[in-house]
Amino acid sequence: MTRRADPGQLGLFGTPAPTPAPTTGRACPPARGRRKPLGSPGNPLVAKDVLAEVRDGRYGLLDDTDRVMVLDGEGHCRAAQDDDVVMHLVSIGYIERSPARETISCLHGVVRKPVLPLRLTRRGRDMLQRWSNLAPFGGTP
Repeated sequence: MTRRADPGQLGLFGTPAPTPAPTTGRACPPARGRRKPLGSPGNPLVAKDVLAEVRDGRYGLLDDTDRVMVLDGEGHCRAAQDDDVVMHLVSIGYIERSPARETISCLHGVVRKPVLPLRLTRRGRDMLQRWSNLAPFGGTP
């Protein structure tokens, strides 16, 4: 069977073409540096990347302190640079805390601490899909 040429083309049984899963635009979430630039404007691409990274399970909250941490696949965590974006998305209902039973143990430096992963809400998944479907201004994706 051949691939569909047009994304709006219907399949054999009248089903629409499946849309690919949205991906993040960066290799990994940035770690917190020494200083944060003051007065930096918000960037909608950062919010899209944060939503995609939350969907992939790369962000969590450190042991009841509500400090946003970046999780890697090796059991380590570090402070996130985009913590203000993550907390804003939590406050407007796009991201939520996972249940307490999903708490994982990560190395924060040399100390092992409990980290509660973050996950997307239904609104967050819908917003990520909407933002991923947008084409860049002035050309095709």
